[in-house]
Amino acid sequence: MTVASFTSVSLDPPLVAFLPGKTSSTFPVIAERGTFCVNVLAADQERICSALSVSGGDKFAEVTWHPGPHGDPVVDGAVAWIGCTIEAVHDAGDHYIVIGRVDDLDADSTASPLLFFQSRFNHLVSA
Repeated sequence: MTVASFTSVSLDPPLVAFLPGKTSSTFPVIAERGTFCVNVLAADQERICSALSVSGGDKFAEVTWHPGPHGDPVVDGAVAWIGCTIEAVHDAGDHYIVIGRVDDLDADSTASPLLFFQSRFNHLVSA
């Protein structure tokens, strides 16, 4: 699934959060597993972002990935990934607030992230 609302919550202990809609068909699978992996896609991974954001079907059919520390998908070529265990799920109107404990992570400091802003993909430009 793709999310537009992901944030750092705490450094000690290391916690993050995302806010899936209650109509999500993917979140119940994540909640049942109890773990998830956040992938920060690279600037050249627009196709992957589009593939992962559609409802239904095998979202990973054309996405190359390898298992992270909990077996969750780490997308090959991603700028960064964060492996988490669900700590809490809070009801929040038509969404949930999911708090995850960061168990492991990695990042490529030389890569540029894919950005989605004002309903389109964007890229960072060096000044």
